[in-house]
Amino acid sequence: METQGHYEGLKRRRVLAGEFIFKEGDPGDYAYIIEEGEVAISTVIDDKPVILNVLKQGIMFGELALVDGRTRSAAAVAKTDVLLTIVTKEQVNIRIESADPILRMLLFVVMRYFRSETSWRMHGKPLEPKSEDSLTQPAIDLNRRIDQAVDLIRMESELRVAIAEKQFCLHYQPIVNLQTGAIAGFEALIRWQSPSRGFIRPDIFIALAESTSLILPIGEWVIEESGKALKRFEAAYHQPLFMSINIASRQIEEATFTRALVEKIKALGIANHQIKLEILERSLFDSEVAQRWIQDVRKLGFLVALDDFGTGYSSLQYLNDYHLDNIKIDKSFVDGLATKPKSASLCAAMINLAKALEMSVIAEGIETAEQAAILKDLGCTLGQGYHFSRPKIFEEALSILEGTQPLPIVS
Repeated sequence: METQGHYEGLKRRRVLAGEFIFKEGDPGDYAYIIEEGEVAISTVIDDKPVILNVLKQGIMFGELALVDGRTRSAAAVAKTDVLLTIVTKEQVNIRIESADPILRMLLFVVMRYFRSETSWRMHGKPLEPKSEDSLTQPAIDLNRRIDQAVDLIRMESELRVAIAEKQFCLHYQPIVNLQTGAIAGFEALIRWQSPSRGFIRPDIFIALAESTSLILPIGEWVIEESGKALKRFEAAYHQPLFMSINIASRQIEEATFTRALVEKIKALGIANHQIKLEILERSLFDSEVAQRWIQDVRKLGFLVALDDFGTGYSSLQYLNDYHLDNIKIDKSFVDGLATKPKSASLCAAMINLAKALEMSVIAEGIETAEQAAILKDLGCTLGQGYHFSRPKIFEEALSILEGTQPLPIVS
């Protein structure tokens, strides 16, 4: 039986004495914290059950399989009637993903080593050997993880040089008014062409930058460069436009970032409402900090959009807790618009929900004329995707506004 847990946002599970909580070889979907009672951790050695440990109140167990994705290396049985707090894989992953990438990598190294050593002590053999070659696999995996951690340390140093030498550039993807076909704004997307590594994916270096203070100077540079571009875009288009800028969790937490945002936009002579700040659901995990930040920037006139809406487990709760201006329907919902009736129904529900909450909707990842037409008919306000344009360097984006590279018409 599951109930609301002692720990905020977590559920409880009651297990009677003698019942399995999980068995050896089961998938690692949950970790548990013992609130009441005792739990025996056991395995089978030489066809005989062996109790490895007895855990008591306040102890967490089952977290290894939850983090590294492997099956349970031992069984857990309720020694007495127990009350457990459930920790889900998603709740743990959110915290791991927001951790320093180097520490995250080292965590997996240590966990793999711990599993291998435990397997040797328990069974006299390495972790999950499937062939003679796999006898050396734990060591190979450890070395690979260590190499990756060292590479991240090197990349952090290179990232500092990239900031100093301005090795970044911005690409701009048009955001189109689906009802009129006019360009409404752009999303600024950062790119890094490293002299030694070549193109580095944003999800790699942004995660690294976010784990350090480096995201702050990068973020300020993005604001300034995209603001300058917006001024020139408007001069060419002769119509008001907005600029969407992606904001990381670390930037939300730093008061200096908001001050820099205000100062730079003011210096450029841009109205605050022309800047749309896009945040991911994981940025809202620290609810008090995020709520205060959203209130502050919206009072200043900036717009706030929730990116990748619908992909997290708390999407609807966030709409209830936070005052937002836009939601962005994730590409995964747009992909099936023409082929999956459920996708169209879900998009329609999200669009209608947003309207009821007085928010506008941006659909991302539009790749076909049919998807654009369906979204238009559903009442979606704005859209972006490869159907209209891939992200462009400044000069190419400017040529779209000047009419030399017109966008497809939404029928």
